[in-house]
Amino acid sequence: MSLFLDEMFGQPRAVRDTVASYLDTRGEVENLVERLNRGGFKRIVMTGMGNSYYALLPSWIKLNKAGFNAQMIETSELLYYMLDVLKDSIMVVISRSGETVEIVKLLEATPKNAFIVAVTDNPKSTLASKSNLVIPTRAGEEHLAASKSHLALLAALHMLSADFTREDIDSEKGKLLKVAGIIENYQRRVLDESKQIGGKLAKCNSIIIVSRGPTVSSAYTGALVMKEMAKIHCEGCSAAQFRHGPMEMLSSTTGVIVMSGPKETRRLNVKMAFNVAEFGSPTVLIDYSKEDNFEKCMLIKVDEPPDSYTDVLVELPPIYTLTYHIALERGAPLKFVKTGKVTYVE
Repeated sequence: MSLFLDEMFGQPRAVRDTVASYLDTRGEVENLVERLNRGGFKRIVMTGMGNSYYALLPSWIKLNKAGFNAQMIETSELLYYMLDVLKDSIMVVISRSGETVEIVKLLEATPKNAFIVAVTDNPKSTLASKSNLVIPTRAGEEHLAASKSHLALLAALHMLSADFTREDIDSEKGKLLKVAGIIENYQRRVLDESKQIGGKLAKCNSIIIVSRGPTVSSAYTGALVMKEMAKIHCEGCSAAQFRHGPMEMLSSTTGVIVMSGPKETRRLNVKMAFNVAEFGSPTVLIDYSKEDNFEKCMLIKVDEPPDSYTDVLVELPPIYTLTYHIALERGAPLKFVKTGKVTYVE
């Protein structure tokens, strides 16, 4: 088995292990939530780079929906243009390695009255050592694109935001354990099934991944993974924004992957898939419904997620499978060549 597949198949365990690890830190989280609810902080600022930044989107939506003043800001922009927003704030910092250059520089510049919450897979990192509270993920060793580590970050953030919004943590734990089972079930059956779809996408010059709501996070993440590992131009986009001009790019050499996404907007995304296919673009729909008649779309079926915020974990694994097949078809090496796993240079 290739290293890429080995790390991909580690996703369910990473989710389970991270959930178990989170429960060990809950006492400290609950103390922080009490301070937040007593008005001890003005806002929550969430930050990261690359896939770590994209992982923040579902929790950012949930926190704002619950009435929190939560801001999601890329670390480099925060460092050079918006440091003042960190005063009297909770800063949730996401980094698998805890050593990303922008993260390390931000920690040196952070106001002393900010409360730093680290979500990281490296408890010995600079990020962990300079934080007030560490939420450890448990993805384990990883060398290629963020696969199991990314799902671990999503799981940890899901639990953390559930505590912030005072949801039943046992219920949220149950949802994530169900998600781990859904991913496992998908991985057992579809590696060979998706080979033909990957072969068709590999002939494209460009691929666009679209969705709405929390799963836009997976569109962004999936696009980055394809660029890193399959060496193909790929962009993530809100399905709504895609209608505002970018659809002009559609052609037989532009592939489109549509994640049906949360129930609230599934019908709009399925409609998008139909429309894109009518323009002649090779179109993939990742969907959890029981319907099988999707006309000109290539269909990847996943089991239905427990709710809109776990959808982001369920619909992302098919992207890793497609990335694997596209890379093989294009002769891409499935590894970093010009950059690296951790970015140390601005």
